[in-house]
Amino acid sequence: MSETDLQGKTVLVVGSETELGRAIAIGLAEASADVAIASLTSDTKAEFAINSALNEVWALGRKGLALAIDASDAEMLRRGVEQAESELGTLDLVVTIGGVATEALAGRDTIELAPDAAQDEALTTIKVRLQGG
Repeated sequence: MSETDLQGKTVLVVGSETELGRAIAIGLAEASADVAIASLTSDTKAEFAINSALNEVWALGRKGLALAIDASDAEMLRRGVEQAESELGTLDLVVTIGGVATEALAGRDTIELAPDAAQDEALTTIKVRLQGG
């Protein structure tokens, strides 16, 4: 697998309304992954931001899904994960940025990032994990 070939991989990015989350979601789509894009809050501004990012994922020819959820609510996050897997297939990785109900992700391969993490470094770490490195 080449450095940027994530064909066949599916990732959920929680916190995609943030600058870092959006950059990761788009970067994964550019590397040929399918991406479920979830918000940290279910407010209108977050919903607009994740749908905007989803349009970029689709423009790159990748499958994607926007989930306007409150990620601090474990049940809402659990339902979002189920919907992502129902529509896109089994998740290879979940990336979280900020306040997430992590108990809803138990048993899943997860990378937790601080909102101020360096974008390039975070994306490289994620790609390496997806490639089995």
